[in-house]
Amino acid sequence: MATARPDEKATARTRARYQRLASMYDRMEGIAEGRYAPWRARLWSQVQGPAVLEVGVGTGKNMPYYPAGLHITAIDLTAGMLERAQKRAAALDLKADLQLGDVQALSFPDASFDTAVATFVFCSVPNPVSGLRELARVVKPGGRSYCSNTCVPPTG
Repeated sequence: MATARPDEKATARTRARYQRLASMYDRMEGIAEGRYAPWRARLWSQVQGPAVLEVGVGTGKNMPYYPAGLHITAIDLTAGMLERAQKRAAALDLKADLQLGDVQALSFPDASFDTAVATFVFCSVPNPVSGLRELARVVKPGGRSYCSNTCVPPTG
């Protein structure tokens, strides 16, 4: 099955929007985050590895919930968000491989990860079907993907 190519213009708009928001993102989401913290803890308590991919790491809000002993690769579309995630990882003394990347066109080989996690990501992905197919491609047979959204994604 051929994977749909990402809409480069829409992806560039998404990248620019989140690059602009990076410095204030945590403040903007602060009130809502209190509602999501228990959910994040519950989700991450189910994650198994050893190899885990988090797509759309953003500012690293899931990092306090990463289980010990896993090798976590975390990607984000924007350098600004990734910069914030790197600072959060350092503050938490976490070892995570943080990379720029696009869930619609992942750079990893097939069957690279035991688990993939995407929280509050796919409502911002121009072609969510492409992104979901990419998760299926990079997760090992028998592995799991955990995805959650709070809105309906755009049609791709």
